[in-house]
Amino acid sequence: MQVSTKYSIPICCGLILILGINYFFSSKEKPVPAKPESTKTQSIVQKDSVAFDTTACSDKEVKLFLSEFIKQFQTNKASNINKFIDKNKGLAIFVKDGYYPILSFPDGIDDWIEWFDFKIYDNVEFGKFPKYLGDGAFEKTGFYYVKYQNKFRLDDFDDTYSNRSDEDKKPFRQLEKICNYRADVMSVDKSKVLTLYFSIYKNNKYLVGITQDSVDDVLYTDQEKEFVPIDTEEQVEAFLSNNRRFCDEANKAYVDFDKKELTYWDFGDHPYPFSNYKIGPVNVISAKIKIRDIKFFNLGEEEEGFTLKLSNKGVFSSYRMGARPQYIYEKCK
Repeated sequence: MQVSTKYSIPICCGLILILGINYFFSSKEKPVPAKPESTKTQSIVQKDSVAFDTTACSDKEVKLFLSEFIKQFQTNKASNINKFIDKNKGLAIFVKDGYYPILSFPDGIDDWIEWFDFKIYDNVEFGKFPKYLGDGAFEKTGFYYVKYQNKFRLDDFDDTYSNRSDEDKKPFRQLEKICNYRADVMSVDKSKVLTLYFSIYKNNKYLVGITQDSVDDVLYTDQEKEFVPIDTEEQVEAFLSNNRRFCDEANKAYVDFDKKELTYWDFGDHPYPFSNYKIGPVNVISAKIKIRDIKFFNLGEEEEGFTLKLSNKGVFSSYRMGARPQYIYEKCK
């Protein structure tokens, strides 16, 4: 049966229209592939989450590292010491500026190098730091280190001057976690002790803390001077009867028992006159050094007066007061 051309043309047009509409809507519903996410953020997260490598070093590696540190410390150049500091973690520095204890957390030692400008012993030994015998003498000399895992504490340092809160110290607590060695070494002149805290692992070798302090009797040590007996007041009187004048050449000051006067910062160009002096009790500073307070005063002014310290090295010294210089009065030459 033949289909009339009268109807065939419209039917074909209708079929074409239906197919076109169907293709259009099916293409609209087809999902579009998502763009791949950037891996930049992922790589940063992965980098920050990498655990601190605590692969242990051999004893030989530890000693080699410490020997290299000593070598660079001896240059007394901040740039050489900074090579051992992780700038991201920083380090803890503790020093005393006169009476003021200062705890700081810099990323380098540049501003503090003057506190560490001295030579130290370079023979590295594992073990306890030797006993200080007094008058500038130790049982042994050297650079002594010990294991110190989980013992380094920022709160062990006096921070009353800066008075940081726990929250302020929080970013630096990581130094406590990574420290695993401590070293102590005396200066070559035996007047100071340098204490160092290290993180020494296979791939993480850093200085995390540093401090120095003077030996207890540093103000009175002088191995060239003989000891003077001051155990009794009679011994002090005997010493002073044979030594009447003491001088501080650096400050152009003196104590004169014949003239009964002394000079000091507070008195300017006018000597302080005294009619009497009082001998205080013995104070033991170290195994070898002792001192006594000697208070100079005038009759009726016992509560005022002026006090100096007399050591068993036969030397007078002033108490540290604010910005005043230290006075050391020795037997005049």
